[in-house]
Amino acid sequence: MNKIKKFIILYPSWERGGATVNLINFINYCIKKKIQIHLISNINKRDQKIFFIKGVNFTNIKDSKNNNIFKRLTTSMSSIFLLLGLWKKIKRHESIVLSFQSHIIPIIVCKFFNRKIIFRNSEDITSATKYADNKFSAYIVFILKIFTYNFANGIITNSIKAKRSLDLITINKNKTKLIYNPYLKKILVNKKIVKKNFILSVGRLCKQKNQIIIIKAFALFLKRFPKYKLILIGHGQDEFKLKKLCNDLNISKNVIFKGWVFNPKKYYLRSKILVFPSLYEGLPNTLIEAVNFGLPCISSRCSGATDILTNKYGLFVDPSNHILLANKMINSIFSYKQLLSNHKKIKKNLTNFLVKPQALKYLTYCNNILNENSK
Repeated sequence: MNKIKKFIILYPSWERGGATVNLINFINYCIKKKIQIHLISNINKRDQKIFFIKGVNFTNIKDSKNNNIFKRLTTSMSSIFLLLGLWKKIKRHESIVLSFQSHIIPIIVCKFFNRKIIFRNSEDITSATKYADNKFSAYIVFILKIFTYNFANGIITNSIKAKRSLDLITINKNKTKLIYNPYLKKILVNKKIVKKNFILSVGRLCKQKNQIIIIKAFALFLKRFPKYKLILIGHGQDEFKLKKLCNDLNISKNVIFKGWVFNPKKYYLRSKILVFPSLYEGLPNTLIEAVNFGLPCISSRCSGATDILTNKYGLFVDPSNHILLANKMINSIFSYKQLLSNHKKIKKNLTNFLVKPQALKYLTYCNNILNENSK
């Protein structure tokens, strides 16, 4: 049986977020296992030194001068040319391509050159298409995924709902493998900390994260609890619209926009509740962090939410109903002791998201794919 000696990992657009944390954790795990990593990305040298242990081979993509609309496309195309160059040096039988971003073109190229490729799917693709800002382009991409995803050698996805959405478009259902994110290095032992009157939201300020419903619900919540503050952590294109909504609802004094925060630990620890009514996800690392820091959550049933919070103890809400969300928030404060009790039971589920066992599952699955149809 051949074992993977080298990974070529595609991550063209280096960006902040949970997906990057999962990538870092997996790569560092592989380096410790003495597997060579060739990372194709536009990562800067500072982040190379901060996030990775020694031994990673970086193939850098030059930053595109295009605007944000075309930047991801140009970096993705650049990564393909760099990939072709690496293939000249790396033998087929000891390596595999692992794509963490922009999968359609890499799948086509790998199929053409008879190279094995596994990609990591990080979202519920049906909901992502349904709630997309640009429906026309979203449906074009969805159709392309139907045609191309079936040519990949393997697909790793990170939640039950995300796997179900993939199974709808893949002919071979065994091709998709559910492996949770290798996200947590350890499960925290929470000390008793005095909570402040904060309701917390963490995520990009955009349609997907659905902060509009949080703000509308919070306006109703304030009628019962006028001393509370809503803390919004994140930046994004909807910031002006959300601030205008707060002004229109006359709640601006109670809403604090913090922007992007490198380490939001103190907000997780001090807040009473995290509200997470996202329209779609893959596996929300925000919920994993909140649970780990001892912060009870109210969430939509987006992909991954029930995997983390469990159906039995999780507190869920319709992401389109701000009145119901407001009532859930109010009831949570009134029954906060019970909420904390359920939260302790939810936290036992966090072992599913530890780095070592999940990274090992990644590696085992990739080894199995490498040896398929090989003699």
